[in-house]
Amino acid sequence: MRNIASAAVTLALAGAMIIPAAAPASAASFNIQYGSQDRFVGERCERNSRLRGCDDWRDNRRHWGKSDYQRWYRWNQPSIGNVGAGIFGFIAGAAIANSFNNSNDNGWNGNGSYNSHVARCEARFRSYNARTDMYLGFDGDYHRCNL
Repeated sequence: MRNIASAAVTLALAGAMIIPAAAPASAASFNIQYGSQDRFVGERCERNSRLRGCDDWRDNRRHWGKSDYQRWYRWNQPSIGNVGAGIFGFIAGAAIANSFNNSNDNGWNGNGSYNSHVARCEARFRSYNARTDMYLGFDGDYHRCNL
């Protein structure tokens, strides 16, 4: 089961790294002539009037220069790289959390092997639970076994 999970995480990480490289055209800057720029921005602002910069374009488009169009494109171009980074971060976080969940540490203090630690605790405390590495003390509280 762990091998299947490791393979799935590896494939997901590889896929997340390929996503930003697969769409360089959407992230490329636009090379459109001035008249075409005006039509391009006009069409996009008609379709979605809530795009950033459309209000300014409607009010001041006769005064827009090259830098205004470049700013508008930068604000409104699709950004697949951010999506890829988010997916990669999520997958990396899930892999790290999975590695912590699969550890067999259970509070073991490092003297000898884990199996001998469990054997000593089971021999000393009748209420010892190996899954939690705790036993029920005479005071009624659970305590971690430190043998």
